[in-house]
This record gives sequence, C-alpha cells and structure tokens, in this order.
Amino acid sequence: MSEERRRAIRINPSIFIQYCLDLNNPSKKWDITSVKNLSETGVCIITGKPFEANCDIEIRFKLPSRPFEPVDVMGRVVESNASGFGNSYITRVEFKDLKDDIKQLFHDYIDWVLQNEKK
Repeated sequence: MSEERRRAIRINPSIFIQYCLDLNNPSKKWDITSVKNLSETGVCIITGKPFEANCDIEIRFKLPSRPFEPVDVMGRVVESNASGFGNSYITRVEFKDLKDDIKQLFHDYIDWVLQNEKK
C-alpha cells in the first residue's frame, strides 16, 4: 500500500462552486462547477478547460452549513489535467491566505461530513 502524501483529509462532498480567473475585471465572469474533493488546504474541481499552473483563482462556496452566506476564497492552481471523460479537466487548487474563521468553517464542515458518513 502506498504512503498517503496529502497534508489534509479530503472529502467528496456533493456541492457546487463558482470560480473566476478574471480577477482584475470589475465585471467578473463566474463559471460554476462541481467539487471532486475538498480539504482544509484546497479543492479539486472539474473544469471545461485546462488552467495554467500557478495562476490565481477566486472561488465562491455555498456550504450546506451556510447556504445563504457565500464563502469567497483565493487559490492557486496546482495542476490541471485531462480527466479522460470528454472535454473535462481535473483542476487542483491550493487555498491562499485563508483567514482563521474560514479555516475553522472548512474544518467544521469537513468534520460534520465525516461524522455523518459514519451513520
């Protein structure tokens, strides 16, 4: 069995996010996609095109624990590779400069999902 290389526990939530690469445009164009997995340090999403590594990306979550309060975070694309299913790509994003309250929100949400998986 191979050794786990991840720094944080990942979950496979059934949630969607919005993302934007056009960070300096006042009228940002947001796309929506599904989350493949989520951790306290990053997210893996399905995209319709590949993104360059190290580019900045803004992500907006609506978590079940806060359905009326979007959570906006910044990230950095780690890699973006063809998924093998049509024209979709698996894009890994590492969160940047998370505030303590957002870190706690992700921690609590992931803990909640893990606790409910056991039931």
